[in-house]
Amino acid sequence: MSILTHSKGHIFLDFLKIAEKDMFKNTVDAPLTHALVVARYQGKYLLMFNNWRQHWELPGGIIDPGETARECAERELMEETNQTVPALTFKGLMKFRLKPDDRLEYGALYSGELTNLQLFSKNDEAEQIILWDTKTNIGYIDEIDEKLIEYY
Repeated sequence: MSILTHSKGHIFLDFLKIAEKDMFKNTVDAPLTHALVVARYQGKYLLMFNNWRQHWELPGGIIDPGETARECAERELMEETNQTVPALTFKGLMKFRLKPDDRLEYGALYSGELTNLQLFSKNDEAEQIILWDTKTNIGYIDEIDEKLIEYY
């Protein structure tokens, strides 16, 4: 049984609440490809508007060669939003079946509190950022990312 099926057919299969040190013990059937960050500031969640996909989503991205999932999460948060979280917490592994080729992938999920907000600069990937209260209609938010906020 899956957690959620995305409108584009991607399936959020499972969320594994494990210790960060056990990450690779649990990714034997598929690669760990990316990391995402659920960041909160004054009770609201940080989202970025992705220029390429034209919707709101959590900061995060592909793990570069030689990079850890944590390093990826920190780098992507900074690159996309110009924000840093002093102490990221590893929440667990997300398991997905992604379209169009039905490939299995894992992603690492991190969370943390922003202690202050830095000035945002528009970049290639992010047009803007917002602090979302989970109630206000801000337009389309990636369904999987919206679900991941619950794991904060």
